[in-house]
Amino acid sequence: MTTKIKIQILVFIFAFTIFTTYQSLGEKDCHEEKKLVIAKCIATITNHGPYVPPNHSCRQVVESSDMVCICRTLSSSDEISVSGTKLARLADECGNPVPVGNNCGSKLDYSATIVAAITKAYS
Repeated sequence: MTTKIKIQILVFIFAFTIFTTYQSLGEKDCHEEKKLVIAKCIATITNHGPYVPPNHSCRQVVESSDMVCICRTLSSSDEISVSGTKLARLADECGNPVPVGNNCGSKLDYSATIVAAITKAYS
């Protein structure tokens, strides 16, 4: 093989490696955490009906999850059944809040923080 072909092969391998490993070097993948939180907490974060206080197993999952990542990765298909506002409120009530201004799905988390603060003030 000529040197030119060897260099082309090396460049191709290098480019392939960069494009296939970006996830491990980039943002954290919390897809499995998100699925678990939704499964354990669907009664609390559903789009239908009022906010329902979380049960014990839901609280445990939320306390140990990366809620900022989960809120950031909440997709429009997730939002068919899950309320981003209720998810942010749940995170706050479980002591793992999403900072004000972060996206929780397609909406900014201002209302959930205000609701949680009012609820705490009158509890």
